[in-house]
This record gives sequence, C-alpha cells and structure tokens, in this order.
Amino acid sequence: MYRIILYLSLILLLAPSFHLSAHPGIGIVMDSQGNVFYTDLTHVWKIDLEGEITIAVENVHTHELFIDQEDKLYGEHIWYEGEATDKWGYYTWCLSSDGSLEKVIEDTEGFPTDSRLRRDQAGASYWPAKKGDQEFLNRTETSGQIVRHSSHAFDDIRWIHVPDKSDRVYVVDHLQLKRVGINGEVSIIAANLKDGKPLFSFVRDRHYVMGVWTDLQDNIYVSLFGGKKIKKFGPDGTAETIYRSKGNWSPSGGLVASNGDLWVLEFSTRNEARVTRLAPDGSEVHFRKE
Repeated sequence: MYRIILYLSLILLLAPSFHLSAHPGIGIVMDSQGNVFYTDLTHVWKIDLEGEITIAVENVHTHELFIDQEDKLYGEHIWYEGEATDKWGYYTWCLSSDGSLEKVIEDTEGFPTDSRLRRDQAGASYWPAKKGDQEFLNRTETSGQIVRHSSHAFDDIRWIHVPDKSDRVYVVDHLQLKRVGINGEVSIIAANLKDGKPLFSFVRDRHYVMGVWTDLQDNIYVSLFGGKKIKKFGPDGTAETIYRSKGNWSPSGGLVASNGDLWVLEFSTRNEARVTRLAPDGSEVHFRKE
C-alpha cells in the first residue's frame, strides 16, 4: 500500500499538467560568500550578490539542496522512465565552488532514500526508513555503516533538517514538528501545524507542511505551504507567524542569513518558483527568472 501511495504522489509531483497538485521543492541554501542557490524542479539557480540570476546546475529535478563548509553544493536528479518499465532512477551531484560538477552517487535504480542531502558536521546523513506502517529515523555514518538514530516510531516523515553546529535533528512528521536529540530522544515542538482550512484547496495534509530551517539564535522556522505562511518557534516555545505569501504564491522553504535577512522560496499555482528576500526592516525584494 505504501508503494502505491508513493507512486501516485510522485506521478503528481512530476507531471507538469497537474501544476501544483504536485508538491514543490524546498531547496534553498546560501554559501559563505552570500550567494543563494534554489531549485525550481527543472534547474538549480544562483542569485549572486548583485541580484543577478543564472543557472548553476541545469536539467536536474531536485527537491532539496545541501551546501557544506567548503561551499560544495549537493543535489539530486530523479526521473521516471515511464509505464513501459515503471522504473525510477536517481543520482546525487556535487557542484564545487570552482564550477566543476560531478556525480557523487552514480545512476541508481529506484527512488532515493538516502541521497546524502541531510548531513551533520561530521558528515553523517539522516533519512527515513519504513517498517510496516511506521517510520524510523536512520543515520548513515561516513564509514557507510547504517544505524537507527532514534527508536521513536514516526507516522510519516516528510522533511528533515540538520542544523549547523547543533546536536539535534528536526523532523516534519506529517503535521507535527519534532526535535530529535543526539541520543534519539524525541520531543514535540508543534503537535498540529495545520492552521485552519488550506488556503490552497488542492493541498492535502501530506504536503501542507514543507521546509524547516533554523537561525543562529536557535529559532525554528516552518513553511506551511497549505496555509501560505511561515511560522517561527522560539527557544522558549513561543510561536508566531512571520511571513505570509501574497496572491497565488505560497512558501515551501527558506533560510535566515547571518544579517537577519529571511530568504523565502515560493511556488505558485502554475508551479513557477521565485525567491523573496525580507529584510529586518520589513522591505521585500522578489527574485524570479522569467
């Protein structure tokens, strides 16, 4: 049953005629120089310090991005071969700061479980492992050894965030936001992130909550794609809505720069992508490649 549900979800995800009945990407990252990279599910784009937008990696269908301390940018490319073979495939790529592009996981049959895009400072990666009707959080060590990071039984792990310089992992489990400690202990930050009826009527619960990220002050941010807003959770447990998308746009991912700027990845009902930069003074700038 899980395979059938996943298959149908991905068909909606990849078929352009369904527009945003397909779920968007969450991948947006910033390098040490302040350049921003984001996915629109067709290419990965770069916004440089002057605001110019160019293609960084072309023709890659990636939902997530990861950038390491050497400014190496990682993403994946996922494809479906069609009904004739009914096969999925993927590879993981790496773009170095000198512009060289290479595959770090070669072409692999199947849908990726661990594409190495959610890593901690030691290089270990985190990914969901299905067992029956439950999911568990696994960790792949740099040696290749796979261990169960937490014995907690999750319902439906949607997204995972591993903060820099942190001893915790954040998990979007269906409509809940959970914190997983270094020893695998789990605490609930938000028990129900669904904020009323979805403003986008076509968004189902599985795609209501999208990207999660943190800032240098240990605040946690969550994109409520179904509610067209971003919620912020403070270390003291306070919660507030800090951003609302306008028109036919809704947030799917984001980041907070060291100067406090909030960068938001948004998708429209036409499956178009744009990035909005919100400064601490409230001013907004939109970046979009026509």
